Amino acid sequence: MNFLKSIASPLAGVLALHYDRPAVLAIGTAFWALSTGAVGVSQYFGQVAFWRAINGVGLAIVIPALQSFIADSYKDGTRGAGFGLLSLIGSVGGIGGSVLATIVAGGDYYGFPGWRLAFISVAFVSFLIGLLVYLYTVDPRKLSPSHFGGGEDNERYGLLIFF
Repeated sequence: MNFLKSIASPLAGVLALHYDRPAVLAIGTAFWALSTGAVGVSQYFGQVAFWRAINGVGLAIVIPALQSFIADSYKDGTRGAGFGLLSLIGSVGGIGGSVLATIVAGGDYYGFPGWRLAFISVAFVSFLIGLLVYLYTVDPRKLSPSHFGGGEDNERYGLLIFF
């Protein structure tokens, strides 16, 4: 996963420069969601390894594009707060998701192994978040030049990326 993530990271830069970043984030999240769900239905270790590698491509697209989006969504004096909020939400979500997945993974639900349910649930939530980002987030580059780089409107649009 990390190997493909490092190879695919330059792709995120190219995509974020030339395309609408909410669309790039949605595409990366779709890769992420598809590969996570595929791990949940995989039958062999080779399949799991393949889909985890594809997951790295999704992460390679999302992380740099998201950082670029945050940098452009906040004015100079509040940019650190934007990155701090990104880190806080990522950490809290990671902890909550890990705890919930660990609890679910140990059981069986209607004959369905809990670990598979955990992967498929994370895939569904990831896809939903990607869809919401695509539908409700505005790239700050599309705003007028007087708004670019900061202001209350941009901070509001920057926060949409998290919800």
